[in-house]
Amino acid sequence: MENKEIMEKLLDNNHLTKSDNQVSSNTKKWEDASISRIRVITAKYKVYLVLLLIFICVLILEYIPNMKDRYNSTQSSYNQVQSQLNVVKGQIEEAKMEEQYLYEIIENEDALKTCLNGQSDEQCSDLPDGWKQTTEEGVEYNYSVPLSYLQTHSLYSVKMPVDEKKVLRNLNEYLIKEDISWTSRTRVWDILRITIWDPSPVNWWDQHFFVVPVSVSIEFTEIEDLIWFLYNVEKKLVDNWDDRILYKIQTVSYDIISHDEPQITEIGMLAYYYYDEKFENMEEDVELLDDVNVEVTENVEVTQNSNESEKSFLDKIFKK
Repeated sequence: MENKEIMEKLLDNNHLTKSDNQVSSNTKKWEDASISRIRVITAKYKVYLVLLLIFICVLILEYIPNMKDRYNSTQSSYNQVQSQLNVVKGQIEEAKMEEQYLYEIIENEDALKTCLNGQSDEQCSDLPDGWKQTTEEGVEYNYSVPLSYLQTHSLYSVKMPVDEKKVLRNLNEYLIKEDISWTSRTRVWDILRITIWDPSPVNWWDQHFFVVPVSVSIEFTEIEDLIWFLYNVEKKLVDNWDDRILYKIQTVSYDIISHDEPQITEIGMLAYYYYDEKFENMEEDVELLDDVNVEVTENVEVTQNSNESEKSFLDKIFKK
């Protein structure tokens, strides 16, 4: 009985051992298959990774230089635009300053006229402080730019290149008098001859500012009279807005030895003026009114209105 039990136990052990061996064998086969599959997948991803790296390298070699050139070009364009923008900003600020300066000139026109045409420096105290400059001799006023601006007007004429009547009136009614603000005062010197040449642009790129050579022969009794005339040309401001002309003296033919004797003096000047189509249209309107036999009084009134409209036009420009 005991032997039989022993034999059954041995048979049971052998059966378990075979079952375990089968399970172990199956597990090993599955593990081997899994490892092989993993290796295949790993190999595929390695190949994909290598291909991706090659593609990235091709992109880098192909497009990075172009991108760098584009970046440099864009950066250069940006710097140029920024530089131009800075220039434009500077021009805008400069234009604003000039606009304020011109507005200041217009506002102080009467004070400047009183200062220039007066006989005392105390009459210049009402001028802006920005026109003052300190020198070794003291405080002086730099009014050359305001004076030039207020003297620059149109010399355009419908029937001729230059309004010669205005030039003659300016010389005969103002500059040959001791005090140009006294329009009723008689002339001090005699004008013998006036020659006016055709105008030409000051610069070829600017068709608004013109220059006209003017030569005048005047008989002066003494050198003080010549000095008065030159002083009137360069330092005085005519009362009437439309009678002002900006002159620059070029030559003076005068015998200093005979300074205390009457003599004829040849003076060469350049007259500068501003021309604009708006002013041309105004003068054409006045000319048309003359052609239809408008009375003299009405014609004078029309001329004054045109001068006022010209001045108001400038005021509107510089007061913006």
